[in-house]
Amino acid sequence: MNSIKNWLDVKSEAAEYLSHIIRINTSNPLKNEMDAIQYLVEVAKQNGLYTYVHKTDENRGNIVISLNPDYSNPIVLLSHLDVVPAKDEDWEVPPFSGEIINDVLWGRGTIDTKQLTITHLMVLILLKRNNVPLNRDIIMIATSDEENGSQFGLLPFLEKHPTLFNNSIVFNEGGGFPLLIENQVYYLCELGQKGLAKVRITAKNDSSSNPYLPNNNGMQVILDTIKAFQEPKVYEKIPPATLALFTTIASSQEWHFSEHELELFLNKIPTNHISLFKAMSKTTFSITKWNGGKKHPELMNQYEIFMDSRPVPSVNKETYEKLLETILGDLPVQYEILSFSQGYESEINHDHLALFEQELQTEVPNAKVVPFLSIGGSDSRHLTGFNSQIYGYCPMLPDMSFDRVIKMVHGVNERIPLESLRFGIQNMYNILVQMEGV
Repeated sequence: MNSIKNWLDVKSEAAEYLSHIIRINTSNPLKNEMDAIQYLVEVAKQNGLYTYVHKTDENRGNIVISLNPDYSNPIVLLSHLDVVPAKDEDWEVPPFSGEIINDVLWGRGTIDTKQLTITHLMVLILLKRNNVPLNRDIIMIATSDEENGSQFGLLPFLEKHPTLFNNSIVFNEGGGFPLLIENQVYYLCELGQKGLAKVRITAKNDSSSNPYLPNNNGMQVILDTIKAFQEPKVYEKIPPATLALFTTIASSQEWHFSEHELELFLNKIPTNHISLFKAMSKTTFSITKWNGGKKHPELMNQYEIFMDSRPVPSVNKETYEKLLETILGDLPVQYEILSFSQGYESEINHDHLALFEQELQTEVPNAKVVPFLSIGGSDSRHLTGFNSQIYGYCPMLPDMSFDRVIKMVHGVNERIPLESLRFGIQNMYNILVQMEGV
């Protein structure tokens, strides 16, 4: 399968599958992923693959596609079929047209993550066609409802198949996008995700305040609270994946790097990456709502703010509470943690990263693969109890850089060059053959 002619044929075939599945509108909350699942069943069976459909609700469910009818301790290629909504009037090309213009395929899901679904499908098809002998089973799972919490997707699947992911290797969304720094290309491989906490903080107004002579004490306390979270005076150890990322960049650029002199390192990073790098290195806080004053008499002279926070993976609920108390200090406020989910981080397997890098360099000379801690969430966060090695990884060509891609995910004019689709398929196929081929 190494001849250019064959890979061009693969690109054409994959483009046909992806265009078709883009035209199936699986916007969440339309709750109708089953049409896409049935299409995958049809393609899989035409290519001699085995399928299992796990129904979770009317017109919703998950699909497993495999090389053999039975499998155990498999490598899992994971993606999701639902997409966020899109309006025709906002796009240059209709979002559910699957139109191909100048070798670029347009549509909602071309990056998040129907492209990944078709990449995994093509990998299995190629393994089957080439009769590749494998040391380990390889399957793909495409889920529903990932964009809305996975209650009708991966979560019920895990309940029904509680051991499938034990000690597994999982390839999911989240990485494979390049960063360009000083003409050096770094490919992000997601090895973990930050957690998510939602918090409510309240401050009482002074009892001497009245509607005619308000002293606005409560408002001032809330302003001081917001300021405290803008630049929190706390020390947190940089997560291992982020530390490895920074160390690799500094080494290849011949820059000095010290965990205790982070600002000196960040000052050398291109400005469009600084906020991302900061978010990967510490717990972040974002004020989402502020209530109080005359328009909210139900608060009884209280002021309140709501905050979304992304704790680094090492922070559990107990340590998060201590973090809040340190930041709030002596401020006369009360806080309530409305929800908390801890992040996760896989161990760094340098042999695997070296293999990914070796395969990349066949087309992108001198490219480096670097660990990456995601500031968002995916189905990977539900796999933390299975001792899985989870990679968010499916590479694209350098023109699909991280800062370009991130604007299209959940945005407008989402699209993928078909050469990047081919590149991802070829990389994943060769990686799996080298990992598990006899």
